[in-house]
Order: sequence, then structure tokens, then C-alpha cells
Amino acid sequence: MSEYTNVERPFLDKLNQLGWEVIDQGTGFIPFDYSISKRMSFREVILEQEFKSSLRRINLTEDGRTWLSDKQLDAVVNELTMHPGMDLLKVNQTVYELLTRNTTVDQNALTGEQNPTVRLIDYAHPERNSFIAINQFMIETPGASRQAIIPDIVLFINGLPIVVVECKDMDVAQPLSEAFIQINRYANLREDDYGFKEGEERLFYSNLFNIVTHGNEARFGTITGEFDHYLHWKDIFPEEYKTIQELSPKRWCKFQFFVYQVL
Repeated sequence: MSEYTNVERPFLDKLNQLGWEVIDQGTGFIPFDYSISKRMSFREVILEQEFKSSLRRINLTEDGRTWLSDKQLDAVVNELTMHPGMDLLKVNQTVYELLTRNTTVDQNALTGEQNPTVRLIDYAHPERNSFIAINQFMIETPGASRQAIIPDIVLFINGLPIVVVECKDMDVAQPLSEAFIQINRYANLREDDYGFKEGEERLFYSNLFNIVTHGNEARFGTITGEFDHYLHWKDIFPEEYKTIQELSPKRWCKFQFFVYQVL
């Protein structure tokens, strides 16, 4: 409970102040209702309906009409999530290319355009994207050493998990390194002598970076880095955001994408 009170809840409060939609599932109990986290089951790692709704909203014809069909949206979901036989780092690179360079579908049925571009994130109009933070994001892991993983906080853009946050209270001997180990377990990246599956790699397909924090200190890094490669999150930049009042969604989106581009 103290970890939630001292670290996790303040983190969520700050995100809420910055304009994120926050889904707080509390602490101390295993989540029992997957619908609270905008999913159809605890096996899902992306918020599929949120993703499809976002794509319809940000991909419009010049006269403002939505044109993506259900079949085309399903194809984009499969392109992001179905990577049999590929290791995590290769999948992560592939999905990153899709996030930054977009993808295509067969046809825009409204205009007749062939192979039209489908934007997964709207960089030109960032306020059109959705930003959701969910804590206690349980994912069932059948066949693994544990029945499920429950990351402290997962951050989603347009329904895609882009950041995993692991929080530790101050009473842990080495809180940040322990949090780093836990994220590696979630990503199934810990080395052991037995090769047991510990986590769910699909959660990290669209991952951009991760955060480990114990409240007074935070570091961030990617799934390719060792703990020593994680950078200290020392300052808020630009300076105008050091003292944060409630931001409009448009201002927050501009700040969010500035950070994204820097990283």
C-alpha cells in the first residue's frame, strides 16, 4: 500500500494533471474485471477498440470523412501484433518503423485511392491522439512460471503500450535496480539457466522506453539497455513545464511529442 500511496498514485495524479486519461485500479488486489482497462480479456496487451477508434479519428479524407473499414483495421492490428518466430528486439524495431513511418492498406473505398497511408499516430494534430495511463495492468501468461504479470503503470498512445513504469517504495534496499529487474522479467529478457518464460513480450512490441522510479528519483531506458544505461530523469524541459498548472490537451500533446522526438 505504501508503494501505491507514495509513488504510484502521485505519478498517476501528475499524468492526470497533464491531460492523460487515468484508469486507477487501486492496489492490493488482483484485477478481476478486464473491461475496466478497456480490454476484452486479460490476454490482450493493446487496447484494441481504443486503437481502432483512434485510427478512424486521425485518418480522414480531405472533407473530414472516416474511411477505414473494419477489415482494414483488423489488418493493421495484425500487422502490429502478429510476429511469429521473431525475437522481441526485431519486432520492436519493426513496429517502431510503423509508428514513425506509418503503414498502408489496399484502398480508400471513398476516394478510390490505391495503397493509401494509414497514420498510427497523428504528429501534425497531436490533440487528436488518445493518451491513457492504466495502473495494475494485469496480463495473463499461460505456460509461464507465473500465471500473470501486473506492471504498475502502462502508458498508451492510441491504445498502443509505449511505456512501462515500475514503481518501488523507499523501503526497498535498491529500488531502481529492483524495478529494472522486474521490467526485464515482464519482457522475458532475464537470463537464467532454465529458459523459463516469465513475462509477456507482446507488451513491449510497441515499447519506446521504460521508467523505473521510487518517487524521489526516476530513470528511463529502453529494452536494449542494461541498468547502467538507464538515464537519470533530472530536469523537466522545456523550462515552462517545471511548475505545471493544468494543461490543455493540445499543450500537453505538443510537450509529449517534443519528449518523444528527443528520445
